Amino acid sequence: MDDSQVIRALYGNINIAPCPFTAKERAELDESGEMLVYVPSAWTPAQMCEQWGIRANIDFENEKMIRTVMNGEDQWFATSRSKTPELIYQSAQAAKRIYEDDGLHGMDLRRYLAFVATFRARFDALPDRLYWVFLHSGSYDRSGISVVGFDSHGVLNHHGWMKNFKAKFTGSRYVCIAPRIEVTTDTEAIPRAYRARAGWGWQGQEAGMDS
Repeated sequence: MDDSQVIRALYGNINIAPCPFTAKERAELDESGEMLVYVPSAWTPAQMCEQWGIRANIDFENEKMIRTVMNGEDQWFATSRSKTPELIYQSAQAAKRIYEDDGLHGMDLRRYLAFVATFRARFDALPDRLYWVFLHSGSYDRSGISVVGFDSHGVLNHHGWMKNFKAKFTGSRYVCIAPRIEVTTDTEAIPRAYRARAGWGWQGQEAGMDS
């Protein structure tokens, strides 16, 4: 399925905002091991879980501590399509600095759920089984961070944790936001950010659209 077919399969007959990634950037996704994810504005985590049949240990009716970002606008982002997180045994503080050095952001709960649903639609499997993933954007309570992952029963578990925590089963996932609102002749040459990795030396600065 192409991106629009995946989006329709996940969200139904919605209006899809134009993709801010260029044709060249989209063509490179397979080589960079990435995929595009779409998050419509105003969809709540509770709606997402209900829509996609994701079982979670979150009491959405009473949960007030989880903060998400960019709720009022549609989002496109690129992220790794690996079924396991990266930066294992790196604390949330260390991982966030690494992503910021690359010009990248982290996930929040809405982005993570959209990523999970997109991953499952493309690969017929859940990511992050028996791993924890730090959600670097948004926050939990005042100074904590959310960690999420799927247990052996396929249930999404969420907990608020400390940013200096690290473990051999805890990692991170990045988000690349396009450095443009729309693709035009003036904006298409602006380089996007890439996760630093061997063989990839591209540099680009994303728009500072959230924390």
